[in-house]
Amino acid sequence: MLTFIQLLEDLADTGRSIRIPASDVDRLVDRFGGRVREMGRWNASSDGSVEIPVKIVREAAIQLGMDTLTEAVEELKKEQFTRALETSSAVALIETVAGLYRRDFRNLMARYQEVGDPAEAKRLRDLLVHEVFGE
Repeated sequence: MLTFIQLLEDLADTGRSIRIPASDVDRLVDRFGGRVREMGRWNASSDGSVEIPVKIVREAAIQLGMDTLTEAVEELKKEQFTRALETSSAVALIETVAGLYRRDFRNLMARYQEVGDPAEAKRLRDLLVHEVFGE
């Protein structure tokens, strides 16, 4: 069990990412479409995985609420759906994560375009290059 401090440290860690392996990405794409690859940085030219910042997943979970999140988890675990794909909680989660990821990328680009400090501009440029081209 996590301690209170460990949980807070985990919540405050904005630099971590999760990686969805290519096999899981392919399985999810078969079920939910190409929007799955928009949830984070798709490593199309390397291993086919998708890397999603933890802060994006956390924010999506908060936006959706516990009931929808719980339902989405159950839908993601199942191989079959009983509802239309476009109205499922899993699709709502996928689209929310993708939208938040796009928003963060646009914010990073705007910060880069507006920065006056050369050192900060280099740091932001390096982050943008990493997001576009990967490692």
